Amino acid sequence: MANVVVKDNHLTFGGVAYFRGHAEEVELGSIGEKRASLVKMNHLEVKDRIPVPKIKTAQTTVVDISFTRTSKNAFKTVVSAIIKGVPVKFSGDATFDKLKTGELKLVKFSVMNNDMKDAANASPKALNSLIEWGSKARIAHQIFVVMEASLASHYGNNATAELSVGKKGLEAKVAGKHSSSGSTTVEISAGTTFAYLLANPSWDARVKKNRTKITDLKNDQWSFG
Repeated sequence: MANVVVKDNHLTFGGVAYFRGHAEEVELGSIGEKRASLVKMNHLEVKDRIPVPKIKTAQTTVVDISFTRTSKNAFKTVVSAIIKGVPVKFSGDATFDKLKTGELKLVKFSVMNNDMKDAANASPKALNSLIEWGSKARIAHQIFVVMEASLASHYGNNATAELSVGKKGLEAKVAGKHSSSGSTTVEISAGTTFAYLLANPSWDARVKKNRTKITDLKNDQWSFG
């Protein structure tokens, strides 16, 4: 069922609104402060990231865009689509056309909230920064990337991707049904994110100076203002 709707400043899927502002700067595990504005795109101001070894896996699935509710005007910027495992830049118009014909697909990578909470709590530098940023502190725990269809097929049906640091950034590996090596790996480093969801930390103390750990992460969706 095609239930993804893309707008220039957000994307909706399953009733959840994902951010698109400054998406090219965001990775899984990026941390920073949420910036809201009535005249500019709401976005995550990326300042650091939770180390990849702490974030071990992500769930992946391929989603379909509703082109009856999505227009080419929503694709105004250059998109880095993953082709043969690495990012390749396309114009917004070309990305839209290739998604519509099925040559490209949209793939969602999600780190479970509790897994991201544990990863943040196990990363002292990132944790201290999140505490310091107070109520605006956020973590990117779900992202969408654009990928060639043949490659995306390996990441569908809620596959589990193993995350690691490659030569050029974050990589995601899944067991490949059609891969001679038995697995498929793609680069999902900064620059490849098309849209993302933020997690808002809850703490073990109300007063910032007394906080020592995150007790819960709640989804923080895109909205106006």
